Amino acid sequence: MNDINILEYLGIFAFAASGAHVAIEEKFDLFGIYILATVTAMGGGVLRDIVTDVGIPLFFENYTTIPFIILGATIPVILRGKLKYNNMFVIIDAIGLSAFSVSSGIKALESGYNLMLFLFATSITGVGGGVLRDIITNRKPEIFKTDVYCIACILGSILLWFLYPLLGTHVSQHISLIVIFSIRMICYIKKINLPVIHKN
Repeated sequence: MNDINILEYLGIFAFAASGAHVAIEEKFDLFGIYILATVTAMGGGVLRDIVTDVGIPLFFENYTTIPFIILGATIPVILRGKLKYNNMFVIIDAIGLSAFSVSSGIKALESGYNLMLFLFATSITGVGGGVLRDIITNRKPEIFKTDVYCIACILGSILLWFLYPLLGTHVSQHISLIVIFSIRMICYIKKINLPVIHKN
């Protein structure tokens, strides 16, 4: 298991926890909580695999993610009312966003994707699960309202696209990881958001 895989598992845990947290807020039953946690954790990767036509989505062939989803969903259930989606989860979530985006980007580069498909693969893997979570719970997707989230993913992915042929896999993926994580966390801490255009 390499370091990217470890970071991905942390991300799966954090995304599952965020899905369960939202499900509890929306008064889902226990089955609904675990389903929403799974959708949040793996939805982006499944969407990516469907659109890029790679066959059966990886989630349905690799069971190693399931324990992390169960653990991530169970903690909010046990600590309901006591657990806040605090800085610790934001940090883990940012790690997951970075790892998902970069690992997906490396696979896209190795598959010879063009720039547009490359950016789609990296972005949808990082944010697709959260968008599906919000759609299922009838919420406006958070990435379109607050947080520099998908933008961090896109900027880091573009950097990966240009650095990969120059520096190779190892160096370029770590630089991209650091950039995505840093942008996400700086914007969160400083409360930096894109401007909202008001009607009047």
